[in-house]
Amino acid sequence: MNLCRCLASASCTLLLLSSFSSSVAADEIYLRGNFTGEEMLKYCKVAGSDSVRDFERGICTGFIDGFAAGHHAAELWHAFHHRDESIDSIYGHLCVPIDVNRTALVSIFVRYLENNRDNLSWNAGLLLESALREAHPCKREN
Repeated sequence: MNLCRCLASASCTLLLLSSFSSSVAADEIYLRGNFTGEEMLKYCKVAGSDSVRDFERGICTGFIDGFAAGHHAAELWHAFHHRDESIDSIYGHLCVPIDVNRTALVSIFVRYLENNRDNLSWNAGLLLESALREAHPCKREN
């Protein structure tokens, strides 16, 4: 009788641990971002007064704004921890002018996605970074 309880308890523990480890892996994937270029193109191209379309446009704008905020935080972190390096020499630095607004960023992103349809299955964050680099390349130092 005790052996059955012990085996049942061990089985439950293993089941619980395996479900926990799979949820951790799912969270790690989520933290990398799940949107593809195809999804973002759909969200970013909508316009009008339809509330569903407005919501989708909000997904696009929020994605771009979140990307920009995260990128800025990463640059600040890097600048703080690597004070001896010039921020302009870091590959991750983006040179988007400060006066570029969200509407312009959406237009840049949509244009890039439409011109690179073969890559629409890629991670949307990588595609947005490429779009911003192409639209606003950093000036090279001589």
